Amino acid sequence: MTEPLVSVKMITYNHAPYIARAIEGVLQQKTNFPFELIIGEDCSTDGTREIVFGYQEKYPDIIRVVTSDKNVGMKKNGYRTVKACRGKYVAFCEGDDFWHHPLKVQKQADYMESHPECGMVHSDYDVHHVASGRVIKNYMKDRKFEVPIRPNICDIVESCRVSFRIQTCTVMVRRALSEQIIESDPYLYLAGHFLMGDTQLWAELSLFAEIAYIPESLATYCLLGNSASGNKDKTRLWRFEKSHSEMLLYLCDKHGLPESIRKKNELSWCDSSLRLAFYEKNASLASEVRKKKNAFRWKEWLRYYGARNVVLRCFVRGGGLLFDVFRKEVIN
Repeated sequence: MTEPLVSVKMITYNHAPYIARAIEGVLQQKTNFPFELIIGEDCSTDGTREIVFGYQEKYPDIIRVVTSDKNVGMKKNGYRTVKACRGKYVAFCEGDDFWHHPLKVQKQADYMESHPECGMVHSDYDVHHVASGRVIKNYMKDRKFEVPIRPNICDIVESCRVSFRIQTCTVMVRRALSEQIIESDPYLYLAGHFLMGDTQLWAELSLFAEIAYIPESLATYCLLGNSASGNKDKTRLWRFEKSHSEMLLYLCDKHGLPESIRKKNELSWCDSSLRLAFYEKNASLASEVRKKKNAFRWKEWLRYYGARNVVLRCFVRGGGLLFDVFRKEVIN
């Protein structure tokens, strides 16, 4: 295989309905340099494994599959996949997203080559709501988000909840720098303490190099009902949000970020933890939130006591379901 300038890191698990589209989006890239696609396949059970090996057999000069005999989890799968990358730059596209622009890799590599001070470049993107089929073009522009020209770590930590969010499928980084950052803090990146995989890398990259933005939609982020951040399973959803807050608080403490940013993430942690405590019937977690937050609103009191009392919890959940049904009837 020719030495690539760019490696594409694609991790996948049970993405059978989407993985071919993700791979085809990479194969359609038009570049004046060689690139490779490294697929980290984590022992899927839905046919994804057979699909990716079929593509590897068809395109052996471009595609390599990294896998094992047993499932290793998202963090280990991601790390072994990036360690298999050989390019000067690594572009990201997970198995349920895709690149719709055939010059995505060329545009970003050209920018990185001409800007040695830049450690990462990302772009605008489309959002595809898979269940409904709705597509929002140029999402950042559509939402009128103000994307910092040269974001610092405070911009990234503070904004990922309330305004612009760097989507993984739009990102290209310098491989050597990103590996150095990941290996410098195994607890943050590799130990599995945090469910969020990439925001911490973008944040810490900003400490060592510039982050650039291309205001053009180059990729499509697919919003699935069962994704980590968009899960209809309330327990999984709030577990993810709680972990997200804990990761951001870790960054606040590690880098001494302003107290105002830390306070916002503490409040987010309290909110997601109390919601999780309610759905998990976790009285000890609810009590932990109560110790951190002096004042509760009435809904928070319901969640607090619902986490501690099964009867009240069933009553609150039943009322919530009735309200959802009534709201849908009114909308329809």
